[in-house]
Amino acid sequence: MLSRLIYASSVAKPLDPAGINLLLSQARLRNGLRGVTGMLVFDSKYFLQAIEGSQRELSSLYSLLVNDPRHCDLMLLKFGRIDSRLFPSWNMAFAPADAAHRAVFGRRMAGSRFDPYSLDGTAAESLLIDFMTVGADLSEALARD
Repeated sequence: MLSRLIYASSVAKPLDPAGINLLLSQARLRNGLRGVTGMLVFDSKYFLQAIEGSQRELSSLYSLLVNDPRHCDLMLLKFGRIDSRLFPSWNMAFAPADAAHRAVFGRRMAGSRFDPYSLDGTAAESLLIDFMTVGADLSEALARD
């Protein structure tokens, strides 16, 4: 059964660019082996991530994330069956929630601050689609590094 899981979390310790690149490299390798696709949005404080794959793989992966020392305060926003993937060719697309992308998250969040905890599952999914659409060139280039 194909499913999608969307969660928000906070970074436990500051991640520099090398740290986020290592996190992305590890996720892309692991996801490729497991048949998992998805997208990560990060602003140096918060993560918003969607992962897609079999229900079993996503449950296992979420359990790993809960115990990952790089994350804290995980909040499951959405988990359910899907008919098709939003991110079929990306083991882990990436989009920064930075000032250059403020218009993207500003449409879904009050104010100009990226706060994925303020979203419900549907709004989080819509935000990820917005990032994918607006930042597709950036996400695709980073996802295929």
